[in-house]
Amino acid sequence: MRKTRRHLPHIEIDGATYFVTFTLDEAVTLDLTNPAVASIIIQALRHFAGSRYLLYDHTVMPDHVHMIVKPLADECGGKSLSEIMHSIKSWTATAINELVGRKGALWRDESWNHIIRGRADYEETARYIWNNPVAQELVADPAEWPWWGRGSDDEIDGAEESAPLSG
Repeated sequence: MRKTRRHLPHIEIDGATYFVTFTLDEAVTLDLTNPAVASIIIQALRHFAGSRYLLYDHTVMPDHVHMIVKPLADECGGKSLSEIMHSIKSWTATAINELVGRKGALWRDESWNHIIRGRADYEETARYIWNNPVAQELVADPAEWPWWGRGSDDEIDGAEESAPLSG
């Protein structure tokens, strides 16, 4: 177990699955759901899925991104959650800044994360991600949201994943 603290406490446990939210820097006025921008983010989330981490439910919202992710171990110990997040945020910041013609920080330094504690916690979190565009009044039906996905059909806590969780 690794525990770090900047402004938010961060606990990393080998083999854990995390719910992560990362947000635009306060000074940035950009809509992450612009199709070109959202595509960059989705591409980045999926790029190392299956090799560095398992990517479960994820969504891009206008000013933040949610994802459920499980870092994978390898012969060298694998990548930590903080290394994975640094890679995703660094690559997307460079690509998005280039796309929109801006410079400087894109993301807030820290991401918020929560360790998923079993199947029920996963289902509640997946439901939250699935319904977030409805809660933000962006669509009436979560199935209409183009920037949601599930990147892995692997198991969480030994129970098979289901189709998108509604309700």
